[in-house]
Amino acid sequence: MVRRTKSITEVIREAERFLGQKIDITANRGDLAPKPQNKIKKADKKDDKQPEKQKIPPVKKEIKKQAPQQQPIKQVQKEKEKDKKVKKQKNNVPKVPIKNLKATPDKDLPKVKKVIETKQVEQQQPKQGPRKSKSNLSVESVGAPVGMVDVVFVVDTTGSMDVYLEKTTQCVDTLVQRIKEQSKSQDITVRFGFVAYRDHPPQENTYLTQTKQLCSNKEILKYIQTLDCEGGGDGAEAALDGLNAAATEIVWRDSGKIPSLRYIFHICDQPPHGKEFGGYSELWDNGCPCGLTADTIIHRINVRQIHYRLIKASKTNLEKFSNYFKDKIVNYEEVTLEDGSAEGMEIKISDMVIRELLPDVLYE
Repeated sequence: MVRRTKSITEVIREAERFLGQKIDITANRGDLAPKPQNKIKKADKKDDKQPEKQKIPPVKKEIKKQAPQQQPIKQVQKEKEKDKKVKKQKNNVPKVPIKNLKATPDKDLPKVKKVIETKQVEQQQPKQGPRKSKSNLSVESVGAPVGMVDVVFVVDTTGSMDVYLEKTTQCVDTLVQRIKEQSKSQDITVRFGFVAYRDHPPQENTYLTQTKQLCSNKEILKYIQTLDCEGGGDGAEAALDGLNAAATEIVWRDSGKIPSLRYIFHICDQPPHGKEFGGYSELWDNGCPCGLTADTIIHRINVRQIHYRLIKASKTNLEKFSNYFKDKIVNYEEVTLEDGSAEGMEIKISDMVIRELLPDVLYE
């Protein structure tokens, strides 16, 4: 068989098929391979640059999207700056010191205060139920005593006063019991003191005065049981010495923090020495031999805010003395007992205290 020879064109086509690209017949043999390779590289470079160009546009779009978000932030900053300026202007106003400020009088303020006070009182008072006694000694502190009552008995312990000395023990018991019953829930502390007096020597050689400091009711009762009544000599006694001991020697409790009532119950049947008091004195018509004067003692009683209570065991012997003290003592009160009888003395003494300590107590 005779083989058919291929033409140049057929060979070139087969080569193009094999290579996948066209072959330029006019080019030199050495230039055939490199030229298509260069084109391929350029194409590759173009392909490499294309993704970079594709990445740039979305970045620009994001920047454009963020730009409008910054505008409201600037507006907010401007508004804050304006607020700061306004505050500075307000702060620049001159301040008036508090000391120079003067409250303008308001006519309606007293009315408002009265309304508030009346409402508070109405809320505190119970609407119904038994009436409770309220002391005029009151403090706001919870748990502390509401008030203090100091009672000092100044008693003539000469021979004629035996009945009245014994009655003072009932006065102590009655006073303590009535305060506890009628003050109810209020904590009122009561203390008792005692001053026994007789006369100056040579009229009396036992003692001039004896003092028992403030103590409990049990202690004072024990002390009274140790006392007796005897001697005395002439009519007038050392009453000024007994009152001076009560005013100056007794340690009265401090009423600075807790309100207190201070009492001297002077139980006697004879006045002190001195013509102005109407008593009989063999040796000292001009007054007390120790130099004490009634005005000095009255001043000490008034300065210490002591309530002086004269318990007269005689209707006739103490008229001038009681009138003298009544005119000069700030807080004075007296009670006259029947001659030779101390009956009812404990009730009269306790009434004097309860009437001032618990002023709203209803008496039958």
